[in-house]
Amino acid sequence: MTIKKTLLAIAISSTVAVPAALAQSVQIYGKLYPYLLNESGSGATPVGTPVATLAATPTGTNGINGTTGMASGNSRLGFRGQEDLGGGLKAMFQFEGRVSVESGAADLFKRDTFLGLQGGFGTVKLGNLDTIFKKYGDTIGILGLGSGTFMSSSSVLRKTGFGTSSASSFHLRRASSFQYESPKLSGFQAGLQFSSNEAKTATRDPRVISMGVKYDQGPWYVAVMHEIHDDLFGGSRNAPTAQSNFPVVNSTNSKDSATQLTVEYRLDKKHKFEFDVIRKEYQENATVAGRFGSYENTAYLLGMENRWTEQWRTAAQYVKSGAGSCTRIAAACVTDGLDGTKFTFGVGYFLSRRTMLFTSFSQLNNGKSARYSNADLGAGPNPGENIRHVALGISHSF
Repeated sequence: MTIKKTLLAIAISSTVAVPAALAQSVQIYGKLYPYLLNESGSGATPVGTPVATLAATPTGTNGINGTTGMASGNSRLGFRGQEDLGGGLKAMFQFEGRVSVESGAADLFKRDTFLGLQGGFGTVKLGNLDTIFKKYGDTIGILGLGSGTFMSSSSVLRKTGFGTSSASSFHLRRASSFQYESPKLSGFQAGLQFSSNEAKTATRDPRVISMGVKYDQGPWYVAVMHEIHDDLFGGSRNAPTAQSNFPVVNSTNSKDSATQLTVEYRLDKKHKFEFDVIRKEYQENATVAGRFGSYENTAYLLGMENRWTEQWRTAAQYVKSGAGSCTRIAAACVTDGLDGTKFTFGVGYFLSRRTMLFTSFSQLNNGKSARYSNADLGAGPNPGENIRHVALGISHSF
């Protein structure tokens, strides 16, 4: 069956009133936000400059060479629905995929896709899911467009400043996940999620456990989240090869973890202010001299979103990540220059409730050793390279 016929069948099944389907509803939804983008790099650390132990060797050249292109972030298309099973119990499902508006390509159903049950006991979901850590900690964003774009705070807030592997990130969706959220009680709700360890071997047991508690009532939103990554090697996969414990076959294991506090204050439902602090720790029980042992750092975020009129909205974020501290086995480890900062500002003008014109500016500054990256057009930065973005686009939800 063609995609067009499939969509038509779903639309008909969700609107035609037949006795067998009275208790079930299906919705087609999505959000598209293509934007023109200028991306440029500057200030790469010169060759020969002393840098942090975990950093790559400086090149003295910029990896991002002033490109103008088009991107569309996590523009998406989805199908979701629910069935009333009686007695306060509901079955619920969702299929959601990313759509690259600029190229026409699509990653069908690689975003949040699940089947679940909801009742007086809370909500249970099984599938490919954003973690509780991400769900409870991502609140304001930039005009509702931050995810998957240069505007996302996670590029500095929730990963390391050395290396290019996403293994260090505490912002990723997890496959084969079980997620439970409690009922809401006086504004409080708790969540727990784990991804199955299907890649387990005799020496490695990779899995993710994510949990959080939030309070959401009146003008205040407060959440505390914690996430544990077993045997994902977020430190080693980003360290220089000679220091890495991955993929060497030995008894080395890793346990990476992060704890985040998020506080949001909402004034008259038009002005929102957010503060985040996150502590990340990457630990590996290596025994070989010179290998990666640990890395720890703290990062902060200040953000706000303001609705000035029915049409005009602005948003701004400032993120700062410290250089942190590190250890190696029987060897020195320094973190000079592994710090980074990022400032993002956006303006939106609403043509309707669902359609918005927007422009955004972002400046990411890396310390002399750091490679924090929010690059949107392919190439990544070299050590010490700063990244600037200017974008103009349109967003439509349906």
